[in-house]
Amino acid sequence: MKNSCLKKKFSNSFTYLSFRSIVNWPLVLGKKGSLRVSSLLANKFLREGKHITATDVNKVLTFSGIKITQDELDKILNKPRIKFSNLDSNTIKSDKFLEYIGTVRSKIQVPGVYIWTHVSSDSMYVGSSSILARRLIGYFNNTHQDTGKLIPLIKKEGINAFNLEVIPLIDNYIVNQEVSLEQYFLLHSKFNLNTLKVVNNFSSARSKPLYMYTKDFSKLIYSSHIQEDFIFKLKIHHTIFTNSLKKGTLYLGKYIFSDKPIVGIKESNMTEEEINIMLNKDRLEEKDVKKITRKVLIKNVNNNEVKLFNSVTDCINYLNNIAPSNKSTLYRYIESQKPYNGFICQWDSEKTVPVKDKAIEVNITNISDGKMVTYSSFRKAALSFAPDYITTGSTIKAFAESGKLFKDKYKISINTKDNK
Repeated sequence: MKNSCLKKKFSNSFTYLSFRSIVNWPLVLGKKGSLRVSSLLANKFLREGKHITATDVNKVLTFSGIKITQDELDKILNKPRIKFSNLDSNTIKSDKFLEYIGTVRSKIQVPGVYIWTHVSSDSMYVGSSSILARRLIGYFNNTHQDTGKLIPLIKKEGINAFNLEVIPLIDNYIVNQEVSLEQYFLLHSKFNLNTLKVVNNFSSARSKPLYMYTKDFSKLIYSSHIQEDFIFKLKIHHTIFTNSLKKGTLYLGKYIFSDKPIVGIKESNMTEEEINIMLNKDRLEEKDVKKITRKVLIKNVNNNEVKLFNSVTDCINYLNNIAPSNKSTLYRYIESQKPYNGFICQWDSEKTVPVKDKAIEVNITNISDGKMVTYSSFRKAALSFAPDYITTGSTIKAFAESGKLFKDKYKISINTKDNK
């Protein structure tokens, strides 16, 4: 009865509930309910036209757990704003855009806030992104979903009907600063092209958990509930952990990423500084390894025939009999794991030597039909998944030892043979 009365009072008038009387909105109402509370509070601030402070921003963002101090807010509000006018398709290729925003392939991605102003009406829209280049280029290339007020207006009148203002937050950046700054602007009535008055873009990388394990899943090296921590704190490009999540590829030959925690795994307890020192050392070692002549393994996508070459030169000489080939292109296709002249190509690792030397066999069982196939090495087991899934012998070994299902479908086990 009390709950029904509370719900009735809440729906009829915002003033029946005091924000100070609720200790934790998400616990009381759940995320959806707390978002509604935040929306009501934001609209209240807009109606009053009050001077917005960091405290007000934090109240609206209570559901997210994101906070900002007044000093931090003042500092980022005073940061230089990069202005773009006379917009066209060449704007994203201009020296100014490339200098301050970059490209989607830039090694360091710039977070920040952007403001669109409709020239003829002075209507405004504010948004934020942890990867400004990808978000802004999407507007110029018309790749964003046709929703709200801004996108339809851009498609109707063209990008040249707007001016663009950007506040990059690369210096002394604190994760989610751009969210707080966007929410600050949303509490001002001049941003009338925004249909929502509470930041709602928490479906992006910032809210997705990520875990970095040793390749054998014996230890958890680092984890965060926002993937951007890996980008900005550990300097790991998002494509690296994205590929690891999709294909099971290893990072630096030693680490693998997962979007789910594994129960019972030992944690490293290393500080971020210690992890960075370790990763930098691993990166240098990887560069040294690449200088050494490496063996190349290729698999024919048509008949599954596997060939091993003692060097890149030997592999190129073979491929040139099929189609014109060169080293740089081969490197690129090894990295992308896409078929090259009809072959899946990969480096042959000392850790994936033929199983006859290791005296083991690898069983792969499809749990959907119970069918099992046995392979004579981790390498051959890994290649059997191509081209549907691209993986490595090291990854197959890691899944076998951890007991986890590969691609949530295949159980991998090892048979030890008598190697006499």
